[in-house]
Amino acid sequence: MKKSSWMIIPAAFFFLFNFSISSVKTLFFLRLIYFLFLVSLFFFLRRFNLKKILIPIVGGVSLILFVYGILQKIILFPYYLRNLANENNFYSQAFKTRLETGRVFSLFTLPSLYAIICAVLILFIFYYFLKTKKNRIFWAILLILGIINIVLTQSFGGILYLSIGVLIYLFLSGILSFKYIAPVVMVLFLFFFIVTGLRYSEAKELEPIKLRLSNWEQAYRTIKSSPILGIGLGNYESKISYFTFPGEAKSIYAHNFFLQFISELGIIISFFILLILFLSIKKLKPENSKEKVLYISAFIIMLVYNLIDIGFYFFSAGIVTVVLLSQIYEKRSEKYKLNLSILVILSILLIVQTFSDNYQKKANFLLSQKSFEEAEVFYKKSLKVNPFNFKSITGLGNINLIKKNYFESEKYLNRSLKLYPDSAFANYLKSRIDFNKEHFLNSLYHANLAFNKNRLNYEYKRWYEFIKNNIQIELSKTGI
Repeated sequence: MKKSSWMIIPAAFFFLFNFSISSVKTLFFLRLIYFLFLVSLFFFLRRFNLKKILIPIVGGVSLILFVYGILQKIILFPYYLRNLANENNFYSQAFKTRLETGRVFSLFTLPSLYAIICAVLILFIFYYFLKTKKNRIFWAILLILGIINIVLTQSFGGILYLSIGVLIYLFLSGILSFKYIAPVVMVLFLFFFIVTGLRYSEAKELEPIKLRLSNWEQAYRTIKSSPILGIGLGNYESKISYFTFPGEAKSIYAHNFFLQFISELGIIISFFILLILFLSIKKLKPENSKEKVLYISAFIIMLVYNLIDIGFYFFSAGIVTVVLLSQIYEKRSEKYKLNLSILVILSILLIVQTFSDNYQKKANFLLSQKSFEEAEVFYKKSLKVNPFNFKSITGLGNINLIKKNYFESEKYLNRSLKLYPDSAFANYLKSRIDFNKEHFLNSLYHANLAFNKNRLNYEYKRWYEFIKNNIQIELSKTGI
């Protein structure tokens, strides 16, 4: 690291600039803590050979995820759909829409995220099946369950990741020669066509490709708006609506890790980070790379995943990648006390944020059910854990507005807008309060901010046009 240490100072200098232009400082810190956690975890884990411990972990985790994924498909989905048939609130309808696709996601939030985890697990299971003489029946059963699950995710990317990983592993390990590539590719294409059949209506219209191209174009516009210093680490989700045009796919993600990373940090910081990695790679040179073919193949899967999704931004994908890299660049050492202390501190901060987010999401659901008192309790619990959770602060402002406690509502909304000035929802609520207080110019100002932040939202557009068209009449009543 000595050769690359001189790069840290200018990189830190530009990081300060990046922080200063971040519209939502809390998102900057949350993303920074997360990435520092991954880096710290890498340097801690690389001191250990995890080969033996990964065998029971892969076996146990795979069994839980794969069995639950199948149960989700044949039992839980039909059960939930029956119970949601008469529900009309936003969350129930959104959940119902997802279930109707039939795409399993097991314990994860998205089928596409579960697909990449399946692909890595299946590759490890395939390796254990080939290399171990004991429990081969167990690994064979897990392999079949894993393949069933990745097909049930109906993820085109999932089949692509698995195909690339298996082929690279077979070639690098010397198991497969080029003369046998045709039958192997035919088998892999069979699974691809099965998924195509399950999602034929989408595949026919090339919707997955159109979605990616649309999101990549939006990310390009974001980069173009601030190419040098970026828009602020973690701030992609707060800015992307400005670069989303009518008729395009809406997403708070770029569906490409590298595009989103560059848009947030800018070209200069990205260049410094790339240069530091390049200079550091010599010291981190892997030892006995032939024995690490499995980890290298799985890491290549993760790299491909990052080209068509945000990859490392997802916690589970980030952890998997760090474990793989730590074993590729394994180097045992006894000096890890300081690193462990940093890792513990960062872990605590992430756990605190997770608790706060969970309380906030619970409150959102209760609010959709019109359980205002219970929702308020959970929003306040969220803020006790993390006083800077602007989503919970906005939620409390919304509840108090519904209750017509305008003073309390305005207090929370002002606090929220200090943390997130561009929040469309908070500006919309603030505009309504100002209108009720007959502060019409302020109402128009915040309505305009909400509309410009999210021009695709009909409610914001309708409210802005109402204020704009009627403000002269309201002002005339006041004698202006």
